[in-house]
Amino acid sequence: MSQSTASSPDKSTEPHTWYKKLTDYPSNRENPFLEKAVAEMKVSVKRQSIKPRNRGAETSLVLVDDLGEEHGEAIFVRQVEVDEAGFTKIFREGLARFSGLSMRGTKVWLYICDQLKPGSTSVHFMHSQCLEHTGYKSRSNVMSGLAELLEASIIARSEESSLYFINPMVMFNGNRITFAKSYVRKQITKNHPTQYELELNPHLSLNQLKDLSTRLDG
Repeated sequence: MSQSTASSPDKSTEPHTWYKKLTDYPSNRENPFLEKAVAEMKVSVKRQSIKPRNRGAETSLVLVDDLGEEHGEAIFVRQVEVDEAGFTKIFREGLARFSGLSMRGTKVWLYICDQLKPGSTSVHFMHSQCLEHTGYKSRSNVMSGLAELLEASIIARSEESSLYFINPMVMFNGNRITFAKSYVRKQITKNHPTQYELELNPHLSLNQLKDLSTRLDG
C-alpha cells in the first residue's frame, strides 16, 4: 500500500494517514451501486386529495348539469409514490459513512455535492476546481480525500479518469424514484428486447416494475 498523502504546504492539523492510491481501486464501465440501490429502495404509495383553490381558500369543484342543478362535489385523488428514506443533505443510511471522514474527505465530498447535477449518478471531477473549492494548495490532500470516499463506497471510479460514480443510497440530487424506474426499464428492455413490442406501461409503479423484471428474468 502506498502513501498518497505526502507532506504539503497546507498547514493541516490532521495527522497524515496511509491510503491506497486511486488506481488501486477498481474502475467501472457502469455505476456499480445502481443494481443494489434499486433493489434495496423502499417505496410506499400514499393517497393524496387534490382540491382547487380559489383566491387562497380551499374549494371543491361542483358538478352542474345542463339545467344548472348542482349534483355534488368532485374531489380528485391521486396515488403518489414516496421514497421512504429521509433526505436532508444526505440520506440517513449514509450518515454513518460520512461520520468517519477526515477534514480532507469532508471537503472533497462537499465539492462533489456542489458539482452533482439533478438526477445524475455521476460527476466530473476537476482537480483545479476542487483545490479552489477546498482551499488546499497541495493536490495530495485532494487525492487523499478522494481515496477516503472510494474506501467508504460513497463514490466509485469509472473508466474515465475524471468521472466518478455516485452511490445513490448515500446521496442523490433529485427524485430517486424517477431514476430507479428509469434504471429498471432500461434493464428490462436490455435483457428482454421483445418488451419494446409490448410498450411498457408508463404508469407502472417502481414495485410493479421490479416485479415484472423478476418474472421476466425467472
